[in-house]
Amino acid sequence: MLTLAVYQDTQQDRDRIASYPLSDPTFTATPQTALTIAIGNPDRLPVMILADTELVGFLVLIKNEDVREVGADPATAVLIRSLSISETRRGQGFASQALQLLPAFVRHHFPMATTLTLSVDHGNLPAQKLYERAGYTDTGRRRFGAYGEQYVLTQNL
Repeated sequence: MLTLAVYQDTQQDRDRIASYPLSDPTFTATPQTALTIAIGNPDRLPVMILADTELVGFLVLIKNEDVREVGADPATAVLIRSLSISETRRGQGFASQALQLLPAFVRHHFPMATTLTLSVDHGNLPAQKLYERAGYTDTGRRRFGAYGEQYVLTQNL
């Protein structure tokens, strides 16, 4: 069964992150990198995607002023960053399932949120299709990241 769980910085969670296989972080930060920014920051919530007890994916949810980087409203938006699925577990539907679970998870942890927002690289076609199937729509806003243009997508909660 797939669940979303807040990273707790316990030994068990640190071990999960340490053994997480993601050798090509072309379109996303590794969980280790994302955690160095998120730990201790009350506006960033690191989230593990677990298949039973196995870490199969990771993401960070961001609130408040940092959502402005994609043109979102800090009063109502939550930004999804650093979403990845373990290299050994891709193609098994975990990303789709996690995106289905995410609205209820966000409503629970961020009651003020009315939208989920993310940016996706123009060259990351599989992710674009995934987000479209999950109900995200293009806002028309663009930003530029390390690999060029990024599309800003949103979903109402």
